[in-house]
Amino acid sequence: MHRSTLALVLLCPAAFASAAETASARLVREVGDAYLQILTRDNPTRRLKLGLPIERLPDVTLAGEERDAREASGLLVRLGPVKRGELTHEETLSLDVLTRQLALRVEAPKHFHYRFQVTPYLSPLGGVGQVLGAMPLAAPADRDRFLARLSEVSALADAIVSNVRVQAGKGIRVPRPELDQVDGFLHAFASIGEASPFRPKAARLSSLAPEDRVAFLKAVDAVVGDKVSPAVIRLAGAVSGGYRDKAPEEVGLRQYPGGLEAYREFVKLHTTMDVTPEQVHEIGLRNVARIALEMAKIRAELGFSGTAAEFKESLRENARLFPKRPEEIGERLMSYMTRIEPLVDQYFGRRPKAPYGVKRLDPQLEPGQTFGYYQVPTATDPRGYYNYNGSNLSDRSLLNAGALAYHELVPGHHFQINLAFENPAIPEFRRESFDTAFTEGWGEYAAGLAGEMGMYKDPYDRYGRLAMEMFVSVRLVVDTGMNALGWSRERAMAYMRENAMETETQIASETLRYSCDMPGQALAYKMGAMRLVELRERARAALGAKFDIRKFHDWVLQSGSLPMTALERHVQAFIETSSK
Repeated sequence: MHRSTLALVLLCPAAFASAAETASARLVREVGDAYLQILTRDNPTRRLKLGLPIERLPDVTLAGEERDAREASGLLVRLGPVKRGELTHEETLSLDVLTRQLALRVEAPKHFHYRFQVTPYLSPLGGVGQVLGAMPLAAPADRDRFLARLSEVSALADAIVSNVRVQAGKGIRVPRPELDQVDGFLHAFASIGEASPFRPKAARLSSLAPEDRVAFLKAVDAVVGDKVSPAVIRLAGAVSGGYRDKAPEEVGLRQYPGGLEAYREFVKLHTTMDVTPEQVHEIGLRNVARIALEMAKIRAELGFSGTAAEFKESLRENARLFPKRPEEIGERLMSYMTRIEPLVDQYFGRRPKAPYGVKRLDPQLEPGQTFGYYQVPTATDPRGYYNYNGSNLSDRSLLNAGALAYHELVPGHHFQINLAFENPAIPEFRRESFDTAFTEGWGEYAAGLAGEMGMYKDPYDRYGRLAMEMFVSVRLVVDTGMNALGWSRERAMAYMRENAMETETQIASETLRYSCDMPGQALAYKMGAMRLVELRERARAALGAKFDIRKFHDWVLQSGSLPMTALERHVQAFIETSSK
């Protein structure tokens, strides 16, 4: 693969560095190093990436979150004497990221009981499953460590039971429509024997001697059967029976004591902008109307004279849009990578070194997730993967497969995450920063950029891209509608049916995601992408003929994930440096 050797001497953030470290810069560096030590201690994903052993599972209790808050508060106090005027540009970005990350930790306990730890997208069980699924197993010590962490899942599940009961005592229960998904999700983790999602797949054990493999799997099955499964069943029982009887029929945070105030904070947290739910709702309505007109033009181009709903129905009968087997989804996604690869160097001066690919989600966990997710490279597997959902093929339209591939892989998450990981010029703690508005905003921006690169020449691909943009725009309306503006779930589902291309299964799952699993998180995609486009066009207008799209993209990506306020200052620095 060709690697551009484009020199960015004038456009490297290191150009802002001073010859001698100031007292303020030293403080930022020292606090950043201390925060990195916390991340390295507590974050299993980071430990896997570094090849460090997983010595414990995450603490999912309020007491643990309060301990983290006190630790973060102490680091914020240490930053008090810092003078921004003594910092270089990159150092001010470090200060902004560090201050925000620490402040979020300090504030997190206030919102602890507004997060449901039993829902498919937010439950720690899902994260633990991913961690156990990536732990090395080759050496006897590796397998002993795996069994020790697996044994701890029972204590983690029991801790979640306690949290659920405290929540319920505060009048905060998982809405009844979500409980069916919760029940299926938890019972998948309670499975035993070969059906257990915690049981390592054969490929992970291929290097073991047959007798070692048999002994290890026997030990895994014993831990799951004796400890893990009973604990997860206890957890499932804690959200059934009397809990279910008292669970609300309505969805959305606004129904709970203090819920509306919590949601307003979640909106700011996920968008990294000072915006209200009402403002986001209006932005969503305007975008939905605009995209609907663009989709109508493509239907006319295709010679379709019916309504949008009738065209949507016709797409369900179009055999070319549906896979015959799960592997076909991955094959289709990678075909779009083949298409974009020859043009990447015209838009980016740098590429990540990490290779990329696709693979299917664990089929047992697929029912609880609408789509899939990007998995970062680890020490045991240096490839970045998009894990796709291969279930329900009759509902798994490939209409937006191109836009999805560009969002998740090239030039989307794979580029954005790994270019930061691989950049030694920025502090390591910033390589571990993931502001949703930046990361998911970049993914949505990348899907749009692919259109500018000519990747959607087929009208169905263009319609699929617009359908994806419509989807993230509809989210702005229904997420805020259900959590802040009093919309029922039925109203939100009707709005999605009218405007989005998703199936009934996806609409049912997604509306629960917005109103129960992760309120506010889905706003970050479109809000972040819109800000990225706005800042790019601001730079283009200011620089005129001096604007270089490759240098702009490299500048934005090489400094890692940034809150939108910091990104705005970062782009202004790009303008000032490029204009010289």
